Amino acid sequence: MAEVPDGPPAHFRWRRMLHEVVRVEGPERIATEWWRDEADHALTRDYFRVESREALRVWIFREGLFAAGKNHALVRTWRIA
Repeated sequence: MAEVPDGPPAHFRWRRMLHEVVRVEGPERIATEWWRDEADHALTRDYFRVESREALRVWIFREGLFAAGKNHALVRTWRIA
């Protein structure tokens, strides 16, 4: 299992409520050659299984990669799967 540089999310918003993450499993990286965007770039997602303080369990993913060095984060948007 590989760590992501900025780690899993500490909280998430679902149905207009902010939920604090208390348990995390992952990441699981999905990256394949056949999965491409409109500009023909290969897509990558890091998936986490998270549980909130209220026992809500969801899959959360982050699109894009994180490159080493200053200002090289391509995309760091978290979404609920």
